[in-house]
Amino acid sequence: MKKRTFIIFSAGITLILLLLGIYGGVALYYEDHFFENTTVNGYDISGMTAEEAEKLVEEKAEEYDLTITTREGVQEVITGDKIGYRCVPGDEIPYFMSRQILLAWPLSFFGKENAFSLNMSFVYDKNLLLKEMKALACMQEENVTKPRNARLEQRDGVYVVVPETEGNQLGAKRVYRALKRAVEGNARSVNLAEAGCYLEPKVREAGSGLQEEADLRNRYASLTVTYQMGGGETAVLDGRTIESWLSLDEQKNPVFDREAIAGWLGRLAKRYDTIGKTMPFVTSQGETVQVKARTYGWQLNCEREAGALYQVLQEGESIERTPWFYETAFARGENDVGDTYVEIDYTNQRMWYYKDKELLAETPVVTGNVSSGTGSPEGYFCIVDKQRNAVLKGEGYERPVSFWLPFWEGVGIHDANAWRTSYGGTIYQYGGSHGCINTPDVQAEVIYRLIEIGTPVVCYSSGQNYGYGETAASAVTVSEAAQRALKKIKKEETD
Repeated sequence: MKKRTFIIFSAGITLILLLLGIYGGVALYYEDHFFENTTVNGYDISGMTAEEAEKLVEEKAEEYDLTITTREGVQEVITGDKIGYRCVPGDEIPYFMSRQILLAWPLSFFGKENAFSLNMSFVYDKNLLLKEMKALACMQEENVTKPRNARLEQRDGVYVVVPETEGNQLGAKRVYRALKRAVEGNARSVNLAEAGCYLEPKVREAGSGLQEEADLRNRYASLTVTYQMGGGETAVLDGRTIESWLSLDEQKNPVFDREAIAGWLGRLAKRYDTIGKTMPFVTSQGETVQVKARTYGWQLNCEREAGALYQVLQEGESIERTPWFYETAFARGENDVGDTYVEIDYTNQRMWYYKDKELLAETPVVTGNVSSGTGSPEGYFCIVDKQRNAVLKGEGYERPVSFWLPFWEGVGIHDANAWRTSYGGTIYQYGGSHGCINTPDVQAEVIYRLIEIGTPVVCYSSGQNYGYGETAASAVTVSEAAQRALKKIKKEETD
């Protein structure tokens, strides 16, 4: 019995020692091998030595490739060998092995995965990466559609909003940075859209206010400002020109190019202004003379009209308007004179007054004394005032007159029988006035009573002397036409 017990005891001891030997032997094995279920950076290194694990990691590094996905879902691959990609071993794998508790090796068969992450050092050639990036199909010009901003376009004269074009153009610097981050992080894929590599339109239809601008531009493109330039003539500021001046401020309110407005009005003035121009005039003798417009004619007040036009455009409605003028005339045409005017011929010392084509007065006159340098001015002028019983004053003289019709810088038409007994001829050459038009009293009164302020006065020197000679003041009479006109006025005043 004792012998049997001894045998059993001895067998048990032997078995235990055998198991301990096996246990210890396996533990010794794992002294330089990794436990089961061990991974490094996702690679299974179970039962491998540190050297074998390092070699595996290096081999896997050589298998590296980077998948690049475009916005359209197209994929391209850059392989590690193309960019000189490789792993630089360190001492982390041996360190991980040293952390294994050898006697706990059985647990590795039944426990959870023992995963390690290496702070692996990888190297690659940046120039090769740049080269591979430039060779990608998505980077080739023929495959690229550039982004384009939402914008306005004019089609058949109407502004429409054209939506933005997303395109597929990549920013080279953005792509390179994204690839560089991926390679250095040992990442296996890059989504170029998610990485923000695409160039985007800066202006998108939504929220851009383009539709509002289109509506505004279409409104102004159909707007017109019709200017009444006098004499039945019109000038039209068309919508296309107006729209070209238009822009929007930050609050999307219309603003207009003031310099362009001034320029347009300047061109309008150049076309329609007559002040300062020399224009033909057909005299009562049928002669055509050239006379310069001095104070009578048309002259736009461009500065004032520019402000008024800006306000008109702000209101945004088509209108007709008369622009602001410095000077206006009774008519428009070859010389703006029309059918009512005073005509004075210095050569023949003769004056005519027409009203609505009818000759109401024809009279000899005495004009400025040319020998003393006080000759009367030539040009187109107009009556600027009417005064009864005025006193004319100048250097060395003071004369009362009954009828005073000034037309230019102290020069005017007035009666002069108080000191003259005759008119016309050559009196003006040696005994003329200080520049005024000395007129027989009866004719001065006729003209005074019948004329209106603003009536043009045409003063010129005829190229021919028609030999009128001197006429006594007492011999000057009033025409029947003038008498009828005076009676008509008197009747109207009585009524």
